[in-house]
Amino acid sequence: MPGDSPLVGGRPLPEVVRRIIADVLVVALEEVQPGKGLVRDLGAESIDFMDLVFRLEDALECQIPFPRWQRFIEATLEGQDLAVAITPEVVQLFAERELAGA
Repeated sequence: MPGDSPLVGGRPLPEVVRRIIADVLVVALEEVQPGKGLVRDLGAESIDFMDLVFRLEDALECQIPFPRWQRFIEATLEGQDLAVAITPEVVQLFAERELAGA
């Protein structure tokens, strides 16, 4: 529920994350839906994840070293097919942890 999520720049975090994903991957916002694999379904490439992290830094107004994203993905999605497993929800979870200072 949008009211339950943190606000970033006055907008709910899920909305911010969806917009960043759409911008980075150059896809329509409507295509960024829960459960969609950023690689398999939306065409993300490895370089896109660097851009994604940079844009999250700007939106969240905090520094996020790229290796922290990599460690998060390895720990959170260990043993999973990353082409399918990295979804908007995973990016949002990462952003929430960054906001909380984890």
